[in-house]
Amino acid sequence: MTRSPPTDLSFLADLLRRYPVQVVYRGQVLPERPLKGEQILEERDLALYWEGPRPPSREIREALGLLLRAFREVMALKERELTLLRAQDEATRPLGILIHEIKNPLMSVLGALELLLEGGDLSEEAKELIQIAEKSAQRIRELLDRSQEYFRLGQGVKLKAERVDLKALLQQVAEEVRPLARRKSITLRLALPRGEAWVYGDPDWLYQAVLNVLSNAVKYTPEGGKVRGRLSLGRDRYGLTISDTGPGIPEEEQEKVFEAFYRASTRGKVEGTGLGLALVKRVLEAHGGEVRLRSRLGRGSTFLLLLPRPKPVQRAPVGRILLLAVALLALTRLPIFPAPLGGTAFGRLPAGKVVQLPGLALAFSPEARGDAWRWRSLWGGGERVRVALQAGGVEVQRQAPVPLALSTPEGEVRPTGTHLRLFREGRGRLSLFYGQVALGQERLPAGEGAVLGTEVRRKLLPAPLVRPAAAPQGEAVFRLLGPKGTQGFRVEVRSGGAVLLSTRLAGNLFTYRPLADRMGEVRVFALDEAGLEGFPSDPVPFRERYSFYRGKSLLPRDPSGAEAFLRRAVSAFPDDAEAVGELAFALYLQGRYLEAKPLYEQALALLDTSDIRVRYARLLYHMKRYGAAEENYRKVLAVDPGNLDARWGLAEVVLVLGKAKEAELLARQVLGVNSDYPLARFTLARALLEQGRRQEARVLLLQELRLNPDPEVKSLLSRLK
Repeated sequence: MTRSPPTDLSFLADLLRRYPVQVVYRGQVLPERPLKGEQILEERDLALYWEGPRPPSREIREALGLLLRAFREVMALKERELTLLRAQDEATRPLGILIHEIKNPLMSVLGALELLLEGGDLSEEAKELIQIAEKSAQRIRELLDRSQEYFRLGQGVKLKAERVDLKALLQQVAEEVRPLARRKSITLRLALPRGEAWVYGDPDWLYQAVLNVLSNAVKYTPEGGKVRGRLSLGRDRYGLTISDTGPGIPEEEQEKVFEAFYRASTRGKVEGTGLGLALVKRVLEAHGGEVRLRSRLGRGSTFLLLLPRPKPVQRAPVGRILLLAVALLALTRLPIFPAPLGGTAFGRLPAGKVVQLPGLALAFSPEARGDAWRWRSLWGGGERVRVALQAGGVEVQRQAPVPLALSTPEGEVRPTGTHLRLFREGRGRLSLFYGQVALGQERLPAGEGAVLGTEVRRKLLPAPLVRPAAAPQGEAVFRLLGPKGTQGFRVEVRSGGAVLLSTRLAGNLFTYRPLADRMGEVRVFALDEAGLEGFPSDPVPFRERYSFYRGKSLLPRDPSGAEAFLRRAVSAFPDDAEAVGELAFALYLQGRYLEAKPLYEQALALLDTSDIRVRYARLLYHMKRYGAAEENYRKVLAVDPGNLDARWGLAEVVLVLGKAKEAELLARQVLGVNSDYPLARFTLARALLEQGRRQEARVLLLQELRLNPDPEVKSLLSRLK
């Protein structure tokens, strides 16, 4: 049973702030202080006490009564929700325990199979059987992981209620599946509307649902086929249509594909768990939407994902229209009440956040200090915002005439513009990009700036140019080119709904060290002699790859530690060929060749570079696949003849294949360019031994031993004595 009121009832918080009242709910006094005053209302386990010197008017008493009834009904609904969730949790708990108990021994089985495969005394037939067993065990693990996701969503997991840009989400999903589409020569195209398309929902679950449908379309479409995604704006709903030219689904099976563990008969050899579309259906329904399917055998399938468009006012249930009509009449007499701004408490400034309101966006720098207030009507019909800025900055973009007031110790700013920035560094400085601003009796036109509290007015500088530069240690480096009159730069870094950094820069080179795995963007403003910020540059996107560079720094001395970071890097950016290649290298150093091989192939499919292919060829050499290793080394040398790693690796391979003269030539070529190349003399010595030239080989081994005391060099030298 619910013991305390929910935190999202902002009208109750306003009631307790704006009126001299206290609420007693099941013996709990809100706000917590000694109870006094006269009881004026009672609703079952709720009572309202008035502390004012004079009794409330009839209108206020009626309004408070309506609010109190609404509060009681919301609490009743909360209790029913909790009861249902408990019942659902009890029903699915045994399944969760069973999945957990299966996964533990399964991981042991996988470990044992991996150890068996690493052993070198198995016949080819035995290895093939163990590989089949390992593949089956991996598929069972994937099935258990997807089952946990499916049951977790069904157990009343709390969904986020964030603003989700459907256009951006669809583009991100498409980028994730595009590498697979390229490997299969599938044409993947998107059609997006011009206007905004956003919903309130959980971005992670919505991303997973769209990813499941789009990746299925690519997986089941044969090579050379087509996959199309289209986002359309309906009157009440958004429609996301994903079509493919796959095998299609029989009509009698089209309803069943949304059931857990069911797989269509036309799936062919494509592997899966049978939970992807069931999860899609559950996610869409949890967001008030639905998923539909149209399919014809041999012609392909079309999935339609429908999500409700947000509305400022929701229609009341028919049974309560009369009650709400009376409530609205009473609420029109109440003043506009305070509400949180950017998830912070009323009156607190949300530093470092980008706050999205209907028709208004406010971006506060991380060092912003001051106070912020937001008022809105109880039924969501009106907004009003006021910001008192003591330090730092705020950027304002308006798409609707939301009343907004900005104040600093130097004066008040009332913008009617659509895009401006206010920054306090010593004095308040205002840059107006579009629209107008009232400064007392004066109006500042667009394209000008002002130092508040002074007569300083300036034309704003044009936007600077921002160019990415080389970053050898993983930093994001940008070269800044300012217009004439530039005295410095203001650099801002954003990611998602946050402003990560806002700093003043004297030089023209900006370096940002990675702190996380995320997409970010850099914008730059040129500063004039008065310190006014000019027009912003176009945002330059970049990837912040903390885990990748952290993992790479641990190689080769700590491959196990590097693996953990690199797996996080690949999880954050699945199309990062460098990260996939470095993860494969970490597994290679641990002797886990069968795990490393598909990762190298994935990296090469994403980006075919000499470094990745040379490491892949070295892996094949250690797996004794000498023909494939030779082919890959020769591919590298065909496009990069000066690659010494490929030339030495090829020498090692052809030596094993009995081509001692070619191995000798290749090793001498390496030493001719770099006389200290590790193990090149060792390879050359072995090639000479194959030709019976023992004395020459012994001299080379002694030289190698002085440079590189490798155990293999010592062993071979001892056999020549």
